[in-house]
Amino acid sequence: MMQDLTHLQNPNVIETLDYETIFTHMKDELLRLDPSFSALLESDPAMKILEIAAWRELLLRQRVNDAARANLLAFANTADLEHLAAFYDVQRKSGEDDEAFRRRIQAKIMGWSTAGSREHYRYHALSADIRIKDARAESPSPGIVKVSILSHEGDGTPSQELLEKARSVILRDDVRVLTDTVEVVSSGIIPVKLEAKIYLYPETPEDIVETSKAALIKTLNETKGLGWNLTRSWIIAHLFAQGVQRIELLKPAEDVIVLDHECVALDSIELTMGGRDW
Repeated sequence: MMQDLTHLQNPNVIETLDYETIFTHMKDELLRLDPSFSALLESDPAMKILEIAAWRELLLRQRVNDAARANLLAFANTADLEHLAAFYDVQRKSGEDDEAFRRRIQAKIMGWSTAGSREHYRYHALSADIRIKDARAESPSPGIVKVSILSHEGDGTPSQELLEKARSVILRDDVRVLTDTVEVVSSGIIPVKLEAKIYLYPETPEDIVETSKAALIKTLNETKGLGWNLTRSWIIAHLFAQGVQRIELLKPAEDVIVLDHECVALDSIELTMGGRDW
């Protein structure tokens, strides 16, 4: 399974920068070299020069941070990401955003295998069309490989045309392992009904309920994928916003556990204000 790059800690090469810290270090160094500057006023020209120098150093070190990020898969964007991908012989597809492109690069790296690994088939499925959100390869029996396709469109069920497009790529002689019989199928879609009561603090405006609803739908659609379980704790955590006192989650009654070839889909969502409380 691919590592979630968003959970990585910031690398040591990326500095945490603070203007006041840089300015103080410069001022202390000036006093060390020439103690006569100990009585500098805020309006003194020497102070202005120090301020300019500290600001310039902050910008320079921030540029170094940006350059370091541009060389890391977790942080690189746009053209920088394309240059990283070129090292792995991966090209951005027309209309493909950075996050989808990043996932394909990861899949290509993990899919380097002479035996046709899960990620090998996943990479080629994702490369077939940008409408494919996720793909999962399983082997239910020796020599049989089943590749499930999840679409960005609708509830995630791929159209027949999209399945055929994925199939035409995965079954190519340079992709399919000679000893594999490969099936390309639609992923299983697990509909979920969500119902919750949101309790607010006395001063919180009621429109926070609709704001929370829109934010949850957006985050769920971005996060879900094949084999991803929708837990009650995840729902509650993503319904909380500034001004929400507590959440009473009515549906689902328990965590939604899916198989590797399945994905949750929000069938309906009903959020109501349960009241106000401290």
